[in-house]
Amino acid sequence: MNARKIYIFSPGLRVWHWVNFLAIMVLFFTGLYIGNPFFLGPVGVEATYAYREGITMDFIRKIHFIAGYVLLAAFIFRIIIAIFSKRDRLLFPTIWRRDYWTGLREITLKYIFVMRDAEGHEYVRNACARTFYPLVYLMILFMIMTGFAMYGMSKPGGFWPSLFGWILGFLGGEFMVHMWHHWVAWLIIIFAVLHVYFVVREEAIKKNGELSSMFSGYKVFEKEPVDIKDVE
Repeated sequence: MNARKIYIFSPGLRVWHWVNFLAIMVLFFTGLYIGNPFFLGPVGVEATYAYREGITMDFIRKIHFIAGYVLLAAFIFRIIIAIFSKRDRLLFPTIWRRDYWTGLREITLKYIFVMRDAEGHEYVRNACARTFYPLVYLMILFMIMTGFAMYGMSKPGGFWPSLFGWILGFLGGEFMVHMWHHWVAWLIIIFAVLHVYFVVREEAIKKNGELSSMFSGYKVFEKEPVDIKDVE
């Protein structure tokens, strides 16, 4: 096997990936609590004594808002590195090309264990990734916009209401904005679960550095990736 080790992920992209991941996890779990406050377990702190222990809705909301600002900063940083680095730019699905549909078929059959990984082609960004990653970026942008639209309601006339206040009317009011914010958050988490499955699967079956690449930046390919020119 003429394996080739290729530098795929820049330091900036790797830092962004982990900061983005942590921010999303904090936002998701604090968001669940904000939407439905709870105190778990028989040894948990009862609501009556929660304030004394510092476990307050105000505290949880502050963590949520801080993570929201981190997510926003990370999103802006991602756009900047995509503009200035060919390796970090977003790769979109080339739906007008036959090889896109061939690649989408191949990768789908591999993920459901119908086709062996030794068959088909190698991709730096396969058709599945090219399809779903742009959608995830759009969902993150949607979460930022709807989140700050709701956040701005506590400060009428401020910066965020003037920037994203129109979303409240566009989506049918505060309640519907909240519900869309909630639904899209779950879509992002579902993607994250599938993403972890795909990464672990690749690492376990192919031993190609799929998991470690987000630390080292390098992946190992058995064949020359057909889209190598997109990152080199």
